[in-house]
Amino acid sequence: MKKRRIAKYILIGVAVLFIVGFLWQRISRMETFEKKAEEINPNITALVEPAVMPAHVSAPIRVRIAFPDGLKRGSNISTQLPNAALTYDLSYSLTKTLQKPASIVDVIGVAIGYIFTGRADTREIMLWDTVTVTSPDAPKAKFSLRIRRLQFDDVGKAAAERHGQRVTAVLKGADIPPGGEVVMTYSTTTPWVASGAFPVRVDVNKVRMAQDPTFVVEAGSTASRQVIVPSSVRPGEPFKIEIISRDKYDNLSASEDSVNLSLDGEVLDEMILYTGRVERVVTLDGPGIYRFDVSGTLSNPVRITDTPNGPWWGDLHSHNAWSADALSSVADPDHYTYARDVSALDYAALTNHVFGLEAGYWQKTQDWCESYNSPGEFVTILGFEGGIGYHLDGYFPTCSGPAIESQRYGAGRGMNEDKLTALEEDIDREQMIVATHHTGIGWGGANFDGSHRFPRQMRHIEIFSAHGQSEMYDPSDPLSYENAGSTPGFSLSKRGAHYVRDAWAAGMKLFTLAASDDHNGQPGKRANGLTAIMAPELTRDALLQSMRDGAMYGTTGERILLDFSANGQPMGSVLSEDVTELDFRLEVHGTAGISEIEVYRYVFGEDAEWEPVFHRSGDLGLDFEAEWTAPAVGHAIYYARVEQAAPIRVTIPTLQDRPVRAWSSPIWVGEPEIDW
Repeated sequence: MKKRRIAKYILIGVAVLFIVGFLWQRISRMETFEKKAEEINPNITALVEPAVMPAHVSAPIRVRIAFPDGLKRGSNISTQLPNAALTYDLSYSLTKTLQKPASIVDVIGVAIGYIFTGRADTREIMLWDTVTVTSPDAPKAKFSLRIRRLQFDDVGKAAAERHGQRVTAVLKGADIPPGGEVVMTYSTTTPWVASGAFPVRVDVNKVRMAQDPTFVVEAGSTASRQVIVPSSVRPGEPFKIEIISRDKYDNLSASEDSVNLSLDGEVLDEMILYTGRVERVVTLDGPGIYRFDVSGTLSNPVRITDTPNGPWWGDLHSHNAWSADALSSVADPDHYTYARDVSALDYAALTNHVFGLEAGYWQKTQDWCESYNSPGEFVTILGFEGGIGYHLDGYFPTCSGPAIESQRYGAGRGMNEDKLTALEEDIDREQMIVATHHTGIGWGGANFDGSHRFPRQMRHIEIFSAHGQSEMYDPSDPLSYENAGSTPGFSLSKRGAHYVRDAWAAGMKLFTLAASDDHNGQPGKRANGLTAIMAPELTRDALLQSMRDGAMYGTTGERILLDFSANGQPMGSVLSEDVTELDFRLEVHGTAGISEIEVYRYVFGEDAEWEPVFHRSGDLGLDFEAEWTAPAVGHAIYYARVEQAAPIRVTIPTLQDRPVRAWSSPIWVGEPEIDW
């Protein structure tokens, strides 16, 4: 027994010595790694090869750094590709993990792991998604590599970031002679987002270059076409028809196309030659619903009416590279030019994560909001994404406002009464509009069972985004989080009271919106979610006032016209609980054939459940209208849902046919129990 104890203590001692030695080696290597040599000559140059790349191809990307005065041993050379150049499986916000080339030790380790587990992580032994460093001018030079997860740029203090990967090489073995080069070669995939200038971060001995080198990503040939017209126009008033062609990754196409423009079988313009996009201006005199045909592609419906009221179409939730986990570029086409020129939106909000609230980026966000805003043509909305245990989007009434201090610690990171109070004070002070989003997603979301507290000013909820639908718990739905495929194998529907129906049933007065949550700098990308806002004019004040009134609805991205009213009051209204009858009116004009229309009701009380009170299905055509009267049943809530027969083909992140839907804002009979 005594010998066993001695052996045990010896083993513990050896283990402790091993751990201490291992940690000491790590610390020593880190100190060597971080050693700063003498300041570099500021006239070093760097370039990226190839300088021009096609969208999303597997190809090495080389960063060449030249040193006119040479470089001493012990120096650190760091480069970092934009997150978009490390995109993994076309995900909205997931990137590859870079690694050093595999050694024989790696191969043996994987083999041993396979023997004991029956699984082999082949990524550990393949030479793909790797980075190598060489110097053609110093054959004896060697480099020790370190790959750290850091944000692409340092605004304020450098911070760890789950997607950004900075590669630092310590020069050993020999100096780089004057005029020599160091070449970092990344085996990866080019970005799929077209851009005139993707930057690459370069620093030597922690000194940044004055100007980062850049590379260009070019779009491909036409894979899809869309024809966009306003949703309502006065008789005789000129309006634009926008014909837009995109490549398979939703960039503006680089190929030339030829189309004919028709209306009701009459050719209005033929042999229109264009690359990417083209506009035509037309007028229509007679009231009614019209759709234009462009060589077999049907436009969204336009209503010619003496009282146009929109709806205006926009994306209220999207990101650019100032969000650390986004994969976009900030070069043209940037966030707002894509929204305006490629998605042909009427309005857009840039809602970056906490990283985008840092002083430098927040000022740029405000500047962009101001410079791109053009009332009557294209409206910008200043926003951000944050949260306290769940995710929130906030919208300012103007293009200026302070970064929201209560949100500077990240979206969804922790919740307590102090944070809630601080957020409510921020909302009151800045007169913001607030919405919660992807409430049912498995790795986050919101609880509507009473365990989560929400800002008393919150009036909006996102029913759909590229992540999936938040209407109700249904993992089998083709639009569920697991089936929408924004993060394949990772996002799942969360069982419980986390969905829009649960919030409404809990008595919360929340209006319906849909948005993309795009992380690629491609707001409004088709089939990712749009919000329709009814307003008499396209100005920020008019849009935000209509949002406060609830005159809005969401779709998966198609510009379906949806009118839903009760007793002459539109969606978003609250009727008196004393009414005895309800006169409903429902009008739908699709972008393709309508296959199903439903109106759901929830009657507040014990054992209440959602139930359909109106249903039509089958071949309902492009246009549908219905009126009916039903007895009132007291305190209740109603909303409409529409689905079209033809899905939309989606390329990113997975090839799929995504259903087309629209959801109205509710109509309440009796005041909601929780009216914050």
